[in-house]
Amino acid sequence: MQSNRKHVIIGILWPSFWMAIILSGVVFSALDPQVLAHHMGYDSISGLGCYTLGFFFFWGTCAWSGFFSIIFSQRR
Repeated sequence: MQSNRKHVIIGILWPSFWMAIILSGVVFSALDPQVLAHHMGYDSISGLGCYTLGFFFFWGTCAWSGFFSIIFSQRR
């Protein structure tokens, strides 16, 4: 049972990590995150901080999607 839970967690986090890398590359090649942060009123965030927050946002979003895909695909 414990091993199955680890496989589910890895099955959610690992693909979402790779998708966050791809999304960060695509989105941040078209948009400058510091300009977006400036327009939202966050002038004190560095460029690296903007990229980091964006990556973790994409990773969390993809993980959330993967989590619900696994939950809704299970038979009960």
